[in-house]
Amino acid sequence: MRNILFIAYPLYADFEIAHTLFFLRKVGKVKVITATVDGKHVESVGGLITTLQITLAEAKVEDYDLVLISGGDGIETIINDSLLSGFLQNAHLKGTPIATICAAATLLGKAGLLKGKKFTCTDNTFTHFSEVFEGATYTGNNIEVLDNIITAKGTAFAEFTIAVGDQMKMWKNDAQSSDALRFCKGEV
Repeated sequence: MRNILFIAYPLYADFEIAHTLFFLRKVGKVKVITATVDGKHVESVGGLITTLQITLAEAKVEDYDLVLISGGDGIETIINDSLLSGFLQNAHLKGTPIATICAAATLLGKAGLLKGKKFTCTDNTFTHFSEVFEGATYTGNNIEVLDNIITAKGTAFAEFTIAVGDQMKMWKNDAQSSDALRFCKGEV
């Protein structure tokens, strides 16, 4: 069984990753391990109380096939955490895919993983956190995939789900991927 590490933090945007988690579990048959930076339970922006299984300090990059991080209103509570930056740098170095949506792209920028690369996030995230994106190229596209890094606008839930599925090689064929996209967009 493949494992993904979901890094939760106060006021993470649960709605941005709902479809992604559904398809990872239903189609990809992955196990989701939830970690927090500070070892405490967190409440999502939607009011879900999220229980950690491990702290980020306990997580070992080599145990995971993907690192998933949602955007959210509380991104500033973790953006300057050196343990988190180091973990993301290590994951990237080892080729572990990192999937971020919306404000979570700031964590990649802070870790120096976007320098010289194209990325995307919501326009206001780019404007508010422009200093962490220095040396990177903001596209404003719904989704950007480069090597093992996925970035997405906070409203591109459907495209994000498909890109994560592509990265995890979980779609049997193009038809399954297309059906998943239609499902996420409410067209089924």
